[in-house]
Amino acid sequence: MKIFLPWFGHFGDLVRDVLPWVWARWQPGDVIGGNPLHRTLYPAAPDPRLWEPVAQQYPDGFDYRRRPDDLEVALRDVAGAIAPGADLIVWAPDGEAYPKPPIPLPEPYAIDVVVAPRAKPYTDAKNGWPWAYLVEEVRRRGYRVGIAGSAAESATIVADVAAWDLDEPGDSITGTLRLLRGARLVVTLDSGIAHLASLVDAPQLVIYDQRGDERRSLAVRDGVPTQMRFADVHRWNQRLCLPVWGGLDAVLFAIDEALSRLRVVPGDIDASKGRHVSAMPSWQPGESLVLTEECRSLIMRPIGNDLIETCPVDDAVESSPPRASDVDTQATRQHICDGCERWTAGRCGAAGCPCALLGRSDLVSSRCPLGKW
Repeated sequence: MKIFLPWFGHFGDLVRDVLPWVWARWQPGDVIGGNPLHRTLYPAAPDPRLWEPVAQQYPDGFDYRRRPDDLEVALRDVAGAIAPGADLIVWAPDGEAYPKPPIPLPEPYAIDVVVAPRAKPYTDAKNGWPWAYLVEEVRRRGYRVGIAGSAAESATIVADVAAWDLDEPGDSITGTLRLLRGARLVVTLDSGIAHLASLVDAPQLVIYDQRGDERRSLAVRDGVPTQMRFADVHRWNQRLCLPVWGGLDAVLFAIDEALSRLRVVPGDIDASKGRHVSAMPSWQPGESLVLTEECRSLIMRPIGNDLIETCPVDDAVESSPPRASDVDTQATRQHICDGCERWTAGRCGAAGCPCALLGRSDLVSSRCPLGKW
C-alpha cells in the first residue's frame, strides 16, 4: 500500500508533472493526498486528512514566499496515523515522460472564448495583464466569454459565465473543465490553466510579451527567474496551440484570426514551409492554415509563413537596469500617451504585463504597444 503525500506547489506543476506521475503509479487501495476540491483530477478521492495541514499552512492558496518548514513532517505524521507501515511517496522529477492522465471529463459547456484572469497573493508580473479590457473588447465583437479558475484566485471581470458558477458543492475544478472542453478558444498566460487546457486538447493561445519569451526563463515572481513551459503545453495539445506576443491589440487580432479564418490541417512542416498557403490542398481564399508537430508549428498566411519553434533555449545574460530616456524624449512620449484612450490611471492599458516594460515613456528601450512612438 502506498500513500501519495500531497503536492502543495503551483497548480501548473500539479497538472503537468505531478498528476501524470500519480496516475501512472497509483493502484487500487493506495491513498492519495491532494486538494479534495480537485477530486476529479485524481484516480481516487483524496483523503481530506492529508490536506488539512496544507490548508492551514496556505489558507489563501499556495504562496511560494511562505516556507513549508515542517509541513512535510506533519504530513508524514498524518499519513502514519492513517496507515502505519504504508510506503510514503513524494513526487520529485525523475526524468520520465509520463502520458497524459486519463481524468474523467465532464460534459462541455459551449462558450466562444475562455480566459483565466489569474490574481495571485504575491507580487507577480502576470497579475498585471489587462484582462478586463480584453474581455470587454471580445464581448463587443459578439463573442461569449467564460472565466476559468477559482473565484479566490481570479481578477474580478464581467463575463458571461464563470467556472465557479458551474462547480458542484465541494468541487472547484469541474466548472473549469466544462468551460475548457466547450470553448472554441482558450486564452491564457503561461499558467496552470494553460496546462489544463492542453490536457483536454482545447484550442488555445498563450500570451507572452515578446517573441522568444515562451522558450526562456523570465523574472515573473518577485524578479525570480522562472522557466516558461510553452513547449510542454504545445506538446500535449493535439489541436491548436500557439503563442501570442504583445499587448491587447496583438491578442485581439490573434483571437479574431483563430475564430474566423484559422484552420489546423495535416501536413509536413519541412515540405510546406517554403510554399505559399494558396498552394496547400483544400485552402480557401482569405484563410490561414496551421501545421503542427510535437515541437513546432507553422502558420501559413496569405502574407507569408511563420515557423514557431517551441523547445526551451538557454540564453540567460547578465541583467542590468534599463536606461532612462532623456527629458525631451520622455515629455514627447508622455504627451502622446496622455492623449490616448488606452492611457488610464497612469498606466498603458494596451501594454500587457509590466515585466515587458512597454508603454514606459521614461525608458529608452520601451516602445508604445500601439506603435504611436
